[in-house]
Amino acid sequence: MDIKVGRNWGMFAAGIALIIIGFVLLMVPGLTLVSIAIVAGCMFLAAGIVDAFAYFKFRKTEALSGWALAYAICDIVLGVLFIVHPVATSAVIPWVMGIFVVAYGIFEIVAALRFHAVLPGWGWVLFAGIVSLFCGLAFFMWPGTFALFLGFFLMARGVQMAVYGVTLPQATIVAHTH
Repeated sequence: MDIKVGRNWGMFAAGIALIIIGFVLLMVPGLTLVSIAIVAGCMFLAAGIVDAFAYFKFRKTEALSGWALAYAICDIVLGVLFIVHPVATSAVIPWVMGIFVVAYGIFEIVAALRFHAVLPGWGWVLFAGIVSLFCGLAFFMWPGTFALFLGFFLMARGVQMAVYGVTLPQATIVAHTH
């Protein structure tokens, strides 16, 4: 059995997609919070379904806890709420995303500083963390500019994912039959 190292082109492509989506949000900041709420609802719902499926498929082999299922259920409930009541949820999107993005930014900054010796491209992680932190704070301070700062956040996250897709090779096991 050998370990074959290859690039994660899926992560790279997802990063490029986030950069493009972020750029669109920067160019068309007039997108309504209601349309963003519907898209966010679809994303929460899809993520919850995928997470729930993964939980039931891998719970024994990966020793997943019930928290993984609870997280999936929360995503599904949030997704349905955002889709069914987009006007009501659009009012809270900047603050909900602000909490998430601030926490995410802090996590990235800490990870970049803590693992800089072993993390290729750690500077990009630090940069993305700082941008995430500022964007999350902006969601709280200026919720009317949510689409604009969301564009910056998505572009920073996209750059990070694209860099990771190329710099962090994914190890896959290749079995040889003789």
